[in-house]
Amino acid sequence: MNVEQYLSNFFKGTKDPTLKAMEYFMDEFKHPEKKLKVIHIAGTNGKGSCAEMITNILINAGYKVRKVY
Repeated sequence: MNVEQYLSNFFKGTKDPTLKAMEYFMDEFKHPEKKLKVIHIAGTNGKGSCAEMITNILINAGYKVRKVY
């Protein structure tokens, strides 16, 4: 068996990245995202300011906040 044959045996997920594809995977894994309490901040600019504002809002609302870098 060559490398291409070996790799072709793996499930490729989908070639059409749609919401239905994500729903399929979340169903398969029993929706792990529903158990997470996470705010993911991404982008080019303003992440630090955004994180600081969200942190202050949550602390003032009585939540325990942990920053992870």
